[in-house]
Amino acid sequence: MSLPEESPVTRGSATKRSDIQGLRAIAVLGVILNHLVGWPGGGFVGVDVFFVISGFLITDLLLRGYETEGRIDLLRFYGRRIRRIAPAALVVLAVTVVGAHFLFNELRLWATIWDAGYAFFLVANLHFGAIGTDYFHALGPTSPLQHFWSLSVEEQFYLVWPGLLAIVLALVGVASRSRVAIGIVAGVVVVGSFAWALTETAANPTAAYFSTLSRIWELGVGALLAAAVPLLRQIPYAMRFVIGWLGLAGIVGAYLTITDATPFPAPWAALPVVATALVIAGGIGGPQRYLFPLHNPVSVWLGSISYSLYLWHFPVIAFLLILVPTQTVLTTALVFGLIVAIAVVSYYLIEQPFHRSPLFEKAEPDAWQKWRERFGSQFMASVVGLAVISLIIVFVTGSTLRGENPLAASENSEGIETTLQSELAAGVNATAWPTNLSPTLDAVMATTNLDNPARGCFEVETVPTIANCTWGLASAPHQMYLVGDSTALAYAPAFKAIAEASEGQWKITTVGLFGCRFTDVLVQNDGAGVMDACPGRKQAIATQIVADKPDLIVMSNAYTEGNGADGSPLSAAALVESELTEAAKYQAPGKIVLLSPPPTGADLGQCYSPVSSPQNCVTDVGATWHAFAEVSAASDPLFISSLPFSCVDEKCPAFAGTLPTKYDSVHMTVAYSIHVAPAIRNALVALKLL
Repeated sequence: MSLPEESPVTRGSATKRSDIQGLRAIAVLGVILNHLVGWPGGGFVGVDVFFVISGFLITDLLLRGYETEGRIDLLRFYGRRIRRIAPAALVVLAVTVVGAHFLFNELRLWATIWDAGYAFFLVANLHFGAIGTDYFHALGPTSPLQHFWSLSVEEQFYLVWPGLLAIVLALVGVASRSRVAIGIVAGVVVVGSFAWALTETAANPTAAYFSTLSRIWELGVGALLAAAVPLLRQIPYAMRFVIGWLGLAGIVGAYLTITDATPFPAPWAALPVVATALVIAGGIGGPQRYLFPLHNPVSVWLGSISYSLYLWHFPVIAFLLILVPTQTVLTTALVFGLIVAIAVVSYYLIEQPFHRSPLFEKAEPDAWQKWRERFGSQFMASVVGLAVISLIIVFVTGSTLRGENPLAASENSEGIETTLQSELAAGVNATAWPTNLSPTLDAVMATTNLDNPARGCFEVETVPTIANCTWGLASAPHQMYLVGDSTALAYAPAFKAIAEASEGQWKITTVGLFGCRFTDVLVQNDGAGVMDACPGRKQAIATQIVADKPDLIVMSNAYTEGNGADGSPLSAAALVESELTEAAKYQAPGKIVLLSPPPTGADLGQCYSPVSSPQNCVTDVGATWHAFAEVSAASDPLFISSLPFSCVDEKCPAFAGTLPTKYDSVHMTVAYSIHVAPAIRNALVALKLL
């Protein structure tokens, strides 16, 4: 995220370049719209635009200082950086942590606190890369501070680059050669970093996205431009006009063509980077009067507040998605307006006053008095802005905080015959979170599957033994297998309970592999080691089942469409057919039961918070789940649906009675799995299998 610095239009001028301000506006709008509404799909490359601008302005500032004073004043440079960057960023970090305390569940609160700590120490990008954060396909709720990764990249650049320039310029010694020397160094950085980015993107795109080494070439391109200013100033006006518009078209093209499936940051970040370089180069010799998308007053003003816009947009979106989980055109417009309003107040109340303050400067005796006189009126205007912001927040979140229940009118208890259905119906229609949930939602999200007794029977790292994965008496006359991916693991506590309540009649083996569909085809999964371990695990289990000749085999796999090992898409029908082909390897016709997983629920980390309503976590049974269930029921008569113990009237709540139903959007909690064991047993009895 580049910060406004003075950049000369012509040599010796200190006039801000309006085209660069306009570039900032286009960059920040692309990022905000991409995060808020998902369009344009490539809007996230606005960050790459910022990187080039930052590399250009910082290097140009340092070189101009060297050419004027004969040295690079590092203390003054870092003093200006602290005044410019730190105040607004620290306020955002503090406000976000406080907001998380009131709005997030306990697990997400602590994650946000840790994220704030890493952002404070300028290593947020290393943190998100280390924990495997997927910028495009996050499995859990997104951190409200995830956008600080780009600030960390820039700050790491600021920490190293000025000192490197000072060393190089001291070694060169001749001012006339200073830009040539810096150009050579910047060129080496660009080539080396881009080569690394290509390698890292191919091997580990998640790490590459956040890596400073994979991104520094983008700032290096800006540094190259700064070193080449004397040459670029000679470009004829007509050519500057062409390359300016060509660069702007390239940025827009990147927004519209780059997607989350595009190899990024290398090589495709080159498109917005080169395009931004063209716009900057085109404006070095003087203003481009006809590049109106960048030079107009609105773009220039948005560019001026772009840092505050960038800082605040992600926390505002994250918090309001808690309070207003369903986005409409009106609420989206209000969220955008709130982002702008907060950014304006932040700019005039925090960012600009601190930037222009005498802090860390050798100032005149009355400098602070002049500063107070200059910015006093801005403080008063900012108070009015805060009042407007408060009104918008109240308007946007009012219905949620009042606990309005959109499903209350549809409550219908007629026909609910079982205790489970009654509990689920109560969960569907609840307007407040129960105080007696045991375990709590915070606890189940923190524990995930760590307390599942069969966890070791589904891990990639260890090869399970049948004895350690079998429940009930070893001498029991009947044996059952439960096999499959992590959905089978979630059912394991229920089957353990069934075995232990069978009065010595059944022993049940629960075994499988996280992320490994028990299908004849290999389904892609990005879990560490899953693709390598899956075929061998399925074969070993099939061999054991054939040897044991159990009385019954229950299979349970995820109900999500996927891709085969070759990348080809697999439909519900294809996956169920492949599941039956895999089951045929067990040589147990008439003894195979397909047990459907619970329908996908809401993301607990996102929908649950102290101020949210349980209605935020109620979901409908999806079309994909129904497609799998219909094909499964039609393909094999031995089919058990999870709907009777997961949902009521096609609505699926986050809790039933006093028990959370899932610890994420997919997997049942151990307590609820045990709770539904009688329902699963009764279903098996109805099929005359027990």
